[in-house]
Amino acid sequence: MPTSHVFAPRQRIMASAIALALTSLAVSAQADTVDGSTRTVTAPGNPNETYTVFNGGKLTLQSGTSTNWIYLDGTVTPARGASHLRADGATIIGSMLSGGTLVAALRILNSDATINNSTITSTTQAGVALTGQVGSGLVAPTATITNSTISGNQFGASVSSNGILTLNNSDVSAGTGAVAGLNGGVANFDSTVVVNGGKISGNLSGVLAATSNLGNTNSLTTINGATVTAANGAAILAEPGRNAGAFFGHTANILVQNGSTLTGSNGFAIQALGQITANATIDNSNITGNVGSDGTATLNLTLQNNATLTGDLQNLNTLAVNAGATWRLVTASTVGTTTMNGGTIDIPGAAAGTGTYRTLTLGSLSGKGNFLMGVGFPAHTADVINVTGNAAGSYQLSIPSTGQEPTDLSPLTVVKTGGGDATFAVKSIKVDAGTRTYLLAKQGNNWALVTDTNQGIDEVPTDGGGTDGGTGGGGGGGDSGSPPVGGELSPSAQLVLGISSAGPTVWYGEEAILRTRLGELRMGDQSNTGVWARTFGKQYHAKPTNSADYRQTQYGVIGGADGVVGEAWGGKWLVGAMMGTSHSKLTFDNGSTGGVNSYTAGLYATWLSAAGWYFDGVVKYNHFQNDANAIMSDGVGAIGSFNNNGVGMTLEFGRHLEFGNRWFIEPYVQTSMLRVGGDSFTLSNGMTSTTSSTGSVQLRVGAALGKTFELAGGMVQPYLKLAVVQEFIKSNQTNINGIVFNNDISGTRVEFGAGVAGQVRRNLQLYAELETSTGRRINQPWGAQVGVRYTF
Repeated sequence: MPTSHVFAPRQRIMASAIALALTSLAVSAQADTVDGSTRTVTAPGNPNETYTVFNGGKLTLQSGTSTNWIYLDGTVTPARGASHLRADGATIIGSMLSGGTLVAALRILNSDATINNSTITSTTQAGVALTGQVGSGLVAPTATITNSTISGNQFGASVSSNGILTLNNSDVSAGTGAVAGLNGGVANFDSTVVVNGGKISGNLSGVLAATSNLGNTNSLTTINGATVTAANGAAILAEPGRNAGAFFGHTANILVQNGSTLTGSNGFAIQALGQITANATIDNSNITGNVGSDGTATLNLTLQNNATLTGDLQNLNTLAVNAGATWRLVTASTVGTTTMNGGTIDIPGAAAGTGTYRTLTLGSLSGKGNFLMGVGFPAHTADVINVTGNAAGSYQLSIPSTGQEPTDLSPLTVVKTGGGDATFAVKSIKVDAGTRTYLLAKQGNNWALVTDTNQGIDEVPTDGGGTDGGTGGGGGGGDSGSPPVGGELSPSAQLVLGISSAGPTVWYGEEAILRTRLGELRMGDQSNTGVWARTFGKQYHAKPTNSADYRQTQYGVIGGADGVVGEAWGGKWLVGAMMGTSHSKLTFDNGSTGGVNSYTAGLYATWLSAAGWYFDGVVKYNHFQNDANAIMSDGVGAIGSFNNNGVGMTLEFGRHLEFGNRWFIEPYVQTSMLRVGGDSFTLSNGMTSTTSSTGSVQLRVGAALGKTFELAGGMVQPYLKLAVVQEFIKSNQTNINGIVFNNDISGTRVEFGAGVAGQVRRNLQLYAELETSTGRRINQPWGAQVGVRYTF
């Protein structure tokens, strides 16, 4: 049989190291040979029997068989081809031979083996060693091992000489031994290793991608859905053989794919040391750990196809982040040439929202991709992309919005370049910072966030106008104030201002229902006690100056009871009590919404004279539950809630005048006063709001024109109505992040309506009305209500 190469001092031949120091292969007392023949070993076999297979021989181990070491040799007579091993359910344990020779449990020299459901163990050398010699007619060593367990001392399994090792769902481990300072669960010396599933573990490395002095080939190591760990080193280590210079200059290609995991005790998922070039690709796997070199090795990294790497990159030569892939930084990192093909670099990583900001330094940048970045507006600091060389391509920056207010309004640089035609844009176009919005602007070779002044806001509104309420809705949609420096209000600020001023709109919307109820009394039998109920719906469209348009939709139901309590001043007095509830939804063009749940109760009184004069008085209390759901410019929601109360009253004086053919006109004048208490609340994005109170004083002058038609057992009154309303309160302040805004709700509006009241029986009245209003800053596109009253 051929002997293996002999190591000279300080220049050991790596093939002999991979062969695990086999020298003379001294024959045990229970040694057997398979010379060009076929041998089948049946259970139970002999754990002390060794086998040497050569000259194209074939050894088969059946299930339950146990043997000692096995040596497949395909070099004795190359013309007779490789030797073969087939094992299924066998146990192969390599032990110390007499004379002290250390052997692998299974050595494959220019031969092949197929192993299934077996256990291969060596406590002194490798469990499986594939090696070979270079020569005419010699084949590369090959082994396919499936559903098996392999363990060794220096290596669990090793392959060299352009061999091919395929591991399917197998567990391979190495102890603490070393060959020339190298150790690993699987060692690949200029060959091909494919690991499909299973677990690989080692001491100094989980998988070793090294070089040998046989030939000048590159290696390929594929980790496919497998788990790789190292107890005292990197999960995957690329390092040349530590011997002659002939070991240097080779390339180790590494592919980690399909859900593989890498865990190195030194923090490295992949590490390259010494004079070696390593090309690493992570594909469709979520890897946590650093990837880097010692500065001598050349390490190139590609992330692709939904791969995620969470870790730092150290001394990388090139980085490619392709479509669907993400690199999440752990600390500030420096990378040389960087190419992005639709991938994402997450600079904040797990530090997002913690107030820690990083600088990513790139030698050059090209392609197209996305950067996730963090910004600390209150401290005027941010993550920074620093391209020291040329930057080319186009990139989107995903920068989160915040409800916290900036303290420094000067431009905040987030990208620095050494030149080039690269373009950067914020993915959401705008970034919110408290009450303000920011845009990304190019400044020389750099890019900075600057306040958005496209819609400058005067600190003190010059038009004095406010939101014009709809029907009974003068309190809503007030004119917003502004921050000290011009800029477009952020969506969060717009929502806070809108919902802070929504209380009066809700209150007046409910009060209008009660006012129409009192109007019914003037056509019915006032001598009886009655109960009534109304259901209603309304929508307002507010367009406040220097704020955002929004729509407020209100639905509710109100009911009550009233009756005559006496006569005075030539007329009857009726008193009643009411209660009800309504829900209002505020919607903004950017998707923000607000909700107001209102619970109301009140007392009212009506005086009706025989001459048609009347007086109505109402006192009404409301409890408001307010919910805010802001959608910031980056699409992220911010929620908050608060409660407040409101008390108001209305006084109305008018006359019901009838003339020919039962036509009637009912002019009136009404005044209303309301105070809605304030409250403080904080949105989940950090924005704070405090409203002391919201006031409203309105004067309404209007008239209704209608005709009474007598019916059998009742009557019906269709009518039209017209009113002009003036809101007088010009100052309702809301404090957002320490900035005072004025919700000016003063203004004039015109109301239109049409309805019908019918008394179908002496004790039953039905009612329906449609209404609309228009004003300079708010319109009521529609309003509708229906009701019923029953007297006893």
